[in-house]
Amino acid sequence: MTTAIRSQGGSTKQAVRFQRFLLAAAAYGVCVPLLGIAHGLGLVPLAATVNIVAAMVVVNIAIGLAFRFGWNERFRDPSLTWLQIALGTCVLMYAVYHFDRERGLALMMCLVVLSFGAFRFNTREYFTAAGLMLAAYALVINLLMWTKPGVINVPFEAFQWITLAFVLPCFAVVGGRISELRQRLRRINDELSGALGTIQKMATHDTLTALPNRALFNETLVHAIGQAERHGRSLAIFFLDMDRFKNINDTLGHGVGDRVLQEAARRLTASMRSSDLVARLGGDEFVLLVEEFHDASDLTDIAAKVLDGFGPTFIVDGQELALSVSIGICTYPADGADAPTLLSNADIAMYRAKEQGRNRHCFYAAELNQLSQERLSLEAALHHALDRDEIEIYYQPKIDFGSGRVTGVEALIRWRHPQLGLLLPDRFVPLAEETGLIIPIGYWTLRRVCGRVRRWNEQGMALTVAVNLSASQFHQPELVKELAGILRETGASAHVLELEITESMVMKDPERAVAVMEQLKAMGVRLSIDDFGTGHSSLGYLKRFPIDRLKVDRSFVRDLPHNGDDVAIARAVIAMAHSLRMSVVAEGVEHQNQFDLLREEGCDEFQGYYCRPPLEESELLRFLAEEQARPARSAIARAPEPAAAR
Repeated sequence: MTTAIRSQGGSTKQAVRFQRFLLAAAAYGVCVPLLGIAHGLGLVPLAATVNIVAAMVVVNIAIGLAFRFGWNERFRDPSLTWLQIALGTCVLMYAVYHFDRERGLALMMCLVVLSFGAFRFNTREYFTAAGLMLAAYALVINLLMWTKPGVINVPFEAFQWITLAFVLPCFAVVGGRISELRQRLRRINDELSGALGTIQKMATHDTLTALPNRALFNETLVHAIGQAERHGRSLAIFFLDMDRFKNINDTLGHGVGDRVLQEAARRLTASMRSSDLVARLGGDEFVLLVEEFHDASDLTDIAAKVLDGFGPTFIVDGQELALSVSIGICTYPADGADAPTLLSNADIAMYRAKEQGRNRHCFYAAELNQLSQERLSLEAALHHALDRDEIEIYYQPKIDFGSGRVTGVEALIRWRHPQLGLLLPDRFVPLAEETGLIIPIGYWTLRRVCGRVRRWNEQGMALTVAVNLSASQFHQPELVKELAGILRETGASAHVLELEITESMVMKDPERAVAVMEQLKAMGVRLSIDDFGTGHSSLGYLKRFPIDRLKVDRSFVRDLPHNGDDVAIARAVIAMAHSLRMSVVAEGVEHQNQFDLLREEGCDEFQGYYCRPPLEESELLRFLAEEQARPARSAIARAPEPAAAR
């Protein structure tokens, strides 16, 4: 392609050169009738006239052939401007020599010959050409004095030479200025063309990745749909969204995020065929247009190739990052007949891929529309949930294995949706994290819990309350300051508040996590690692974390005591935590045999349906009152089977 562009550029220049030659040839053509008139007036003999015309013809044929066959490209000056001026000067001086009188009329053609350098010569080159003509005329004068002394008037010829010596430099100055002005205009035009090209590219391409942007993609998609409809073909849209990209921006900064997007664009482009279009719609969203495929298996292969392209880790500023994409696929005309519908349906399929576990592709199906509409409805309602007092807090008791007494509770949020009823966290917390609403919901939860625990302590119920922190909230720079303000505002004591964080949250930036946790510990807040065993903790870091307790994830408790691996894991976690002076809480205890095994292994506390499910505040207070009135270990009573997970 580059060779073709160069060839096209060369042919364009050659065409311009040939047009300039034709202008020079036209000047020669004008001189032919003038020579005829001069002969008729007796200024030049017939033989000389014929010889001059023949010389002009030969010169123009020779130069024309040079341009025609590209021989001019071999010269340093491919336009042959100097050659044309030299040959023109020779022909002109031959004519001047044969004019027996009124040679000044012939000398006027010097200006025509100089004009061959128009738009090509600078002032210096014009002066050089003028000097050449003056020297040639001086030579003619000397030849006339030797060969035809009877037809020459030396003083008059000298006057003509001096006159020409004044006129030609003036013409050279004017011609040089015109050439300089043209060069300046050409530079300005090139700059304007470059600026317009840059503006056009900015309007149609993404400045960060250099990929086509939404506007160009939509325009291309509309054209592709028209072509597909005309020729009875299909096309496919791939809608891609990078998984958990927001965490990179939140934890490592937008600079790292930008470099990750650039690398993602490079990998996408490398994964696709040259006939496919890769575009960035904005943020971490990319889209692909595939026009040439046979069936769905081809699209599956393309999706697999894209997913494999994101397999190798990203290394940015020496930090290794594992990223993936979720892909939604829809086809024309099966899934939509216009560009907005196709993009919308591909977007719906992409969200379905995320719901199925991320790092995968999903084809659009009509029933996904209903799920998407429900998601949009939930998102809109969630924006007003706090204002409408629809978020509620349930409390699940934590029981001491030794005494059987309630030692604390875990605060768990619920959403009492006006149409859908009580929604568990798995229905709305992921949506709140995606939209950023988890931040205000998290601070509202902390404020409400601190107010409640202060009231309980005033009523003689010394309980600690554990609150889950989201990843977004934990990485908020103002977390410690906000929490200190909440404790002052509610009057709650910091030592009765326990914050639960996950392994994945602290392992994204362990050094910063240690600093934040130490600030929280300095305030008196207790810290626990939630869902321990499901992340990728480093024991080297774990011993540095100022953690008070570990919570064994319910996935390791569910199959106790029948699964030997889970028994070994539970035993190892309990022993490790105790060696690090941490207490252990088991989640999801629902059966007597689970309870017995964990107690034998030395687990400190448990929570789950074996005691009580999450309770509303009024139910919790009633349960605590009953528990205080009964002997020890009475809190351990079989509760109804759970209807849903926490």
